Amino acid sequence: MFINILAITFVLFAFIAAFKMDSFLQGFLFILALLIVSGVLFLFISFPGLSGLSVALMLGAFIFRQNKK
Repeated sequence: MFINILAITFVLFAFIAAFKMDSFLQGFLFILALLIVSGVLFLFISFPGLSGLSVALMLGAFIFRQNKK
C-alpha cells in the first residue's frame, strides 16, 4: 500500500512540475523522459537476464565506438 501511495505522489509531483515548465514541449519531453526511465526500470525488474544482456551490449557498443574515434 505504501508503494502505491508513493507512486501516486511521484506522478502527481511530476505532472505539477511538467505544467510549471516554460513551454508545453518542455513539459511533454519531461513526462516522456520519466515514462522511458520508468519503462526501463520495469524491464530490469521483470526480465533481469534479458535487461542485463541488453545493458552489456549497449556498453560494449559504446566502448567500441569510443575506440574508433
